[in-house]
Amino acid sequence: MMHQPPHHLPRLHPSSSSSSSETAEMDPRVWRRLPQPLVDRVLACLPTPSFLRLRAACRRFYSLLYSSPFLHSHLLLSPHLPFFAFAVPSAGHLFLLDPTRQAPSWSRLPLPLPAPGAGQAAFSPAAASAGLLAFLSDASGHKTLLLANPITRLLAPLPLCPNARLSPTVGLAAGPTSFIAVVAGDDLVSPFAVKNISADTFVADAASVPPSGFWAPSSLLPRLSSLDPRAGMAFDSGRFYCMSSSPFAVLVFDVAANEWSKVQPPMSRFLRSPALVELGGGREREARVALVAAVEKSCLSVPRSVRVWTMRGGHHGGAAAAGGGGAWTEVARMPPDVHAQFAAAEAGRGFECAAHGDFVVLAPRGPASPVLVFDSRHDEWRWAPPCPYPHVGGIGIGAGFRVFAYEPRLATPAIGLLDATAPAALHGMQG
Repeated sequence: MMHQPPHHLPRLHPSSSSSSSETAEMDPRVWRRLPQPLVDRVLACLPTPSFLRLRAACRRFYSLLYSSPFLHSHLLLSPHLPFFAFAVPSAGHLFLLDPTRQAPSWSRLPLPLPAPGAGQAAFSPAAASAGLLAFLSDASGHKTLLLANPITRLLAPLPLCPNARLSPTVGLAAGPTSFIAVVAGDDLVSPFAVKNISADTFVADAASVPPSGFWAPSSLLPRLSSLDPRAGMAFDSGRFYCMSSSPFAVLVFDVAANEWSKVQPPMSRFLRSPALVELGGGREREARVALVAAVEKSCLSVPRSVRVWTMRGGHHGGAAAAGGGGAWTEVARMPPDVHAQFAAAEAGRGFECAAHGDFVVLAPRGPASPVLVFDSRHDEWRWAPPCPYPHVGGIGIGAGFRVFAYEPRLATPAIGLLDATAPAALHGMQG
């Protein structure tokens, strides 16, 4: 159950770049005469940030936050928001980027975690899906994974991971009534040694027994796997995808079969900072697994660039994996002038990458990093304005950040399968 928040709540202030110059006004006499179910239906079609601003208008609107029928309608009717969440160590907030406007805009959202120290374990964001963020305990050993909705401040811990690990790679795929979490690699074989041996999978489904979920038997990773926890995982059609390095390979985990396989990426000898992402999707389009990477080949006919490939539909590894790059199709390449600016900002440090809907963001690692947005539907590359919010260590994104595809949602029913609590009041986004 979610605790009742206090009367005072943070207000949501739209940033100047996200406010519209045109406003539509409605005659108050007409609004007052509308049937209440029709008003609720209209409110359910609002994007989450708009409703959070509107909730302070009257007690009736505020009470809708605790109405299960309204939250169900909002989940079905509200528009898909392909935001990106930048998590900065010690910032205490998520910095949200809205790429849908010609000039992408920023807002911020308080993190739902208590401050570490005084007996509180430290957690770091590790994955995101369907309005939920997954936080992984920093201490080595049997890891704790927390699911959180930053909007409602709901937190729900999973049971302890079966195998002890140091810094594993985490994948999360959530739906309305189910979710799957994968914790892979960095097995602690001794207090002083780790190996990439296995992966643990937690499955929760309202239709299963028990609905609160369970840890499935551990699966074995392919031989010579080398996972990077910062790279994360992509999910498509019942399979998780993650990168393995030295040499580069794509690892594919079939959840139903509880088995891993390997797929060769394109141009594997010349890739740098490869990232697997979910491109497309939403409520109207099917998602595709895409590979975003810098290409550096010592050949004049193949200039340095950043490219995007998509995996051909129905490719599941196995025998087809022997075909190597034949499973991939190049769909985009960064223009030379944009790449020159990007390479100067990146300076060989690598970059963080995530995709949400038709948008891909690329942010060079380092302090005060610029953010590049790629609109795959319109084949457009554009720079986002600098993040304007201060935090510990300066202004902007800052060093050591992670970026995730995140959609702000009022309703995340999947978290209700666990023992969810609300440690603090409902929060809005500040922009």
